[in-house]
Amino acid sequence: MNTPRAPLKRPRGYSLIEITVVTGVLGLLAVSMVSAFDGVQQARSQNMAQAQLQTAQQALRGFALRNKRLPCPDDVGNGWESPGCPSALQNGWLPYASLGLQQPVPGQRIRYGVYRNTAVADLARSTFQGMDIPDSSGLGGFSNALEKLALAPASSSNPHYSNGSSALTSTACQSTDITNPAFLLVAPVMDLDGSGASSSPFDGPNLGFSGTSMCVAPPGRPATATYDDIVVAEGSSTLLGWLIEATR
Repeated sequence: MNTPRAPLKRPRGYSLIEITVVTGVLGLLAVSMVSAFDGVQQARSQNMAQAQLQTAQQALRGFALRNKRLPCPDDVGNGWESPGCPSALQNGWLPYASLGLQQPVPGQRIRYGVYRNTAVADLARSTFQGMDIPDSSGLGGFSNALEKLALAPASSSNPHYSNGSSALTSTACQSTDITNPAFLLVAPVMDLDGSGASSSPFDGPNLGFSGTSMCVAPPGRPATATYDDIVVAEGSSTLLGWLIEATR
C-alpha cells in the first residue's frame, strides 16, 4: 500500500510591506553613506584651504621683509602683481607667481586685499626713509607706514571686516565697528550658499570681495550649512612685530 505524499510547500515570497521596509532601510543607508562622504570631502577641502592660507601668509611676510612693502593684488588672474599697481587697486587675486607660489585651479584661488590709502599709508608701494631718521630694523619707510595704519581711524573704503557679533552670521557686510588690517586673505572651500561661480565659490559677504566690495566676513566666523570660507587678517602691529623680530 502506497503512503500518500505530503503536498510540496511552495517557497513563500516577500510581501509588499517587507519589500517596502527593506527598500527604505537601503535608502537610509545610501543617504548616510553619501552624507558621510560629503562630510569627509568638506573636511579635506577645509584642511587644504587652511594649509594654503598659512603658506600664503608666510609668503606675504617674506615678500614684505625682502621688498619693504606688500605686493599689489593680481587683478586679471595671471598670478602676477598688477603692472604699475594702480593706486585704486586694493583687492584682487593673490599674486602667486610674484610670491613664488604655484597657482591653484581657479576654484581654489585665494582672494587678497591690501591696505592702500594715500592719506594714511600705501602698503603696496615702497616708501623712502630719509637718512636722517634712524632705521635700526632696516625696514625703511614700511615700518612707519604700518605704524600710521595702526593709529588711523577705520575706514570702510579700505579692505575691512566687522567686529560686531552680528557679522558672525549675517550674509551682508557690516559698516560699523570695523577693522582695517594690513592685508586680508579669503580662501573658498565649497560654494555652500550657491551664490558664486565655479571660478569664485565664495559664500556670504566674501562673494562681494571677489568683485569690488572692500568687506569680508570676520576671521574666525564658524562654518554653517551655508558658509565655510576661511578668512585670515594680519593687523599692522602684528606684521610690524614679526618683521622687526625677523630682522634681529
